[in-house]
Amino acid sequence: MGYEFMQTARYYLLYSISFVLYYLTAPTRLSSRTPSEKSPKNRKKIFMILVAIVAIAIMAAAITIGQFFIQQQHQQNQEAPNVKFMTFEVDKQEIAVGESNNVLVNVQSSEDKVIDDAKVVMTLEPSGYEPYVSISNSPIQLPVFLGKDARTGEVNVSITATASPAKEAVYDVKGIVFVKDTQTDIKEFPLTIHQ
Repeated sequence: MGYEFMQTARYYLLYSISFVLYYLTAPTRLSSRTPSEKSPKNRKKIFMILVAIVAIAIMAAAITIGQFFIQQQHQQNQEAPNVKFMTFEVDKQEIAVGESNNVLVNVQSSEDKVIDDAKVVMTLEPSGYEPYVSISNSPIQLPVFLGKDARTGEVNVSITATASPAKEAVYDVKGIVFVKDTQTDIKEFPLTIHQ
């Protein structure tokens, strides 16, 4: 609907602009009057042209603003797909430097439609953890969900403590499901790292 509306609006807008341009560039009629007698008509003609240009500009602005609001409303009506963690299991919440923590992840779609471009991203907070902790297999690009109750199968994510910034460091580990860059689910747990 939006595309056809914009095409129609462009057609009428361009038609109006071409009409005004034709009117501006049309050859003047020869008459026996002197230039001083034509002056009021020229003023009236210029005034009408300015009124037409202002009207066209107002119509163009109204069409653009209307299209913007239609698109915003359409985007708000689209809800996030129902794709959630079915399993998010952690084997340990405390590890020492050199040890690993495994997170078992399984994602399920409850949508009747095909869902592609889904992924799971594992993050740690606060940021700046990279020198001390490594995360394997993140982000996880999920396979295509072909219908309702489709599942990814179990995927293992390993979090390894390579060093510790202090005697003990606590991170908030988050697993986030995204479908086309829209967050659909989140799970989290605290991870403590000892030296």
